[in-house]
Amino acid sequence: MTIPFAYDLNFPPGMFFAIVIASMKVLIVELEKTLLQSLSNFMERNEYDVLVAHSVGEGISLFNKTTIDMVICGERLPDGSGLELLKEWTRQNPELISVLMTARQDDSLEREAARAGIKGYLEKPFDLKQLEEIIIRSSRPLEKGAQEGFNERR
Repeated sequence: MTIPFAYDLNFPPGMFFAIVIASMKVLIVELEKTLLQSLSNFMERNEYDVLVAHSVGEGISLFNKTTIDMVICGERLPDGSGLELLKEWTRQNPELISVLMTARQDDSLEREAARAGIKGYLEKPFDLKQLEEIIIRSSRPLEKGAQEGFNERR
């Protein structure tokens, strides 16, 4: 079994710190099919177990059927608010790694998400490095001393 890792961008260039994220389940809830597919491909390449939903209803169904470690969710969905969905799931599980994506710049929305315990906030379009940084920052409590060491990035 290959153990997935993420690069800690706080280390000097050319170095990385491996964080064990063994078989984390990620739920991506997003209306835009292109973004949903890109995020799904990115997460699968990094060996996450990915589930996808196009609506609040589909997301709730998947969330209730399995244990989810991380949710990446669009703000506006056809049948409700991604923000409200993440707020509820974060209330149920404060350890959940949650990321809200939005197409609009809105400081009050970002503050509301942070107050609710949502771990990440991304304004579309965003670079996948931004998502990586959120995952790394949010995963640190899960590390439990899982440092693999320093190596040259190739």
